[in-house]
Amino acid sequence: MNFLLRHTLSALETVVYGPSYAALNSLIRYPKPLDPEPIWQAITEDFPPIKDWVRLNYPPKFARRFLLAAKMKQDHVLGISAHYDVSNDFYELFLDKKYMFYSCADFATGNETIEEAQIAKANFIVNLIDPKPGEKILELGCGWGPMLQRIYEETQDKKNLFGYTLSKEQVEFNKQRRGFNVEFKNFITCDYPEHHFDKIYSIGAWEHVRHRDLPIVLEKLYRAIKPGGRMVKHFFCPRAETIPVATIVGQIYFPGSFQPAYPTQFSAFEKAGFRVTHQSIHDYRPTLRAWFDNLVANKEKALELVGVKTYNKYITFFPASWRFFKDSESILVRFVLEKPA
Repeated sequence: MNFLLRHTLSALETVVYGPSYAALNSLIRYPKPLDPEPIWQAITEDFPPIKDWVRLNYPPKFARRFLLAAKMKQDHVLGISAHYDVSNDFYELFLDKKYMFYSCADFATGNETIEEAQIAKANFIVNLIDPKPGEKILELGCGWGPMLQRIYEETQDKKNLFGYTLSKEQVEFNKQRRGFNVEFKNFITCDYPEHHFDKIYSIGAWEHVRHRDLPIVLEKLYRAIKPGGRMVKHFFCPRAETIPVATIVGQIYFPGSFQPAYPTQFSAFEKAGFRVTHQSIHDYRPTLRAWFDNLVANKEKALELVGVKTYNKYITFFPASWRFFKDSESILVRFVLEKPA
């Protein structure tokens, strides 16, 4: 894409989608690999008050609703596939080696490696799930099977572990590398057998459940869990009901995803019949920086695998996401939801 066309497109995107959206897309379209540290600083630094106000308020609220309504017409499969079906080898360049978690890790001190922090997260969540041999356990949006692997280490019972994903690359990875019962299935639209699972959980997948789908999915999941069973959720969502500008920006990276805010989530859990027995808030930012550093360290291999545009996309994605959490517009939460016996 030539210089004039890139700048014309950027100007149009500024008017329609706002300056943040346009700036990030312009960086992604840059024909050469981006210089990482200046990009991180430019995206995450503090801005002058006027610039910051424009960044956080344009496009205006009524326009955000219209823009999101158009994006929400897209099928879940397309948006998720666009993000995950890049290359398994590419993700292995920056994720932890032991499990391959693509979700927030637990950095207790900030000095941990991504490997140590993801092990800590896996241990935290396995305690919330409390798996037992013989229990039927389902993961919604199972990725490359990291939590299935951690549960298997706990129970040594692989036949009762199941996972759904909308990434064909992840299905193939699980089939060839881990041997879990993973299906290409949309956990939002599919049906579930009644009173079939002891535990259901999701880690970094609940973000793809849209407003209109939330009560419907929870009703189906409630029926699918045996009395006395539980559901564990690890996800991020907006703090408040207003639509932040960052949600528009997020369409660059996860087209078609817009999750309900924290108050709506909590209320929906209770309306579905679940009892909330645990909730905690965690910091995503150290994980995003660790992934960024790993990707930069593996720049040449990344370019060989996915090319300049995809490399630039992730070089902007991690600091843009870091900024999203710094602005306190979103929180990373974990819930344990129990179904009465």
